Amino acid sequence: MNPRSKGIVVALYGFAIFWGGVILVPFFWLAALSVKTRIDAFSVPPKLFFEPTFVAYSEILRDSKFLSAVLNSVIISVSAVTLSLLVAVPAAYALRNMVGPFRRNSTLVLLLLRMVPGMVYLLPYFVLYDRIGLLDTHIGLILVHLIFNVPLIIWMLLPIWAAIPDDLGEAARIDGATLLQTLFLIDLPLLKGGILASSILAFIFSWNEFLFALILGRREVITLPVAIVNFLAFEGTEWGKIAAASMFIVLPAIIFGFFVRRYMIAGMTGGAVKG
Repeated sequence: MNPRSKGIVVALYGFAIFWGGVILVPFFWLAALSVKTRIDAFSVPPKLFFEPTFVAYSEILRDSKFLSAVLNSVIISVSAVTLSLLVAVPAAYALRNMVGPFRRNSTLVLLLLRMVPGMVYLLPYFVLYDRIGLLDTHIGLILVHLIFNVPLIIWMLLPIWAAIPDDLGEAARIDGATLLQTLFLIDLPLLKGGILASSILAFIFSWNEFLFALILGRREVITLPVAIVNFLAFEGTEWGKIAAASMFIVLPAIIFGFFVRRYMIAGMTGGAVKG
């Protein structure tokens, strides 16, 4: 390796380390704040060494409203991902076998649905839900999440599906397999990495979603991101509880992504090379 190439590699590693620090420092600061006393949390300069306390975690875990919010987030996120897969996988399979402008236009429409800001959907859904009684319900929030999760899953699966040789499906049909059997016996086993990767991203979106949960959830169905707002009281902001509750939002996504990162990388790059 010549000196110029070494310099480029060192510069890239340096940038990667710097950017990793930019990403990780706020997380470590949040984790430290969740185990600091109020005095340590507001000390100037900030204390790097302190005696940790888990009072904030103890308090939020004894809060029935907070625990209810955690349960609501689990129900909505898992249900939204499950329903999204039930809709997106057959839809991606149909689009994969289509030819012509209809397929191209359909994928562009799906991309447009995913790119439109959530605020555009908010008012129509609020008026519709108010009329049909879906405000402040689990099913109402789950259906809204489908708008964003289904296009995401379809767009992730289509290039991976395109990388699967057509000969496999043709051979199965020659042997007498139906389209449904080909889907379940041939395609889905090869797509498990992509399905898992897209499911993770869809879960993270549903788990972190705030806008629709705030406006359409109201009082009974409060999710975890919205529950954190309740710690912003007029008498004073409970930063320790906010940090501890925020860790409940951050940690599942990190842990889940860490254990399945191999499938995420394979899923997101599976369609890069066809062969």
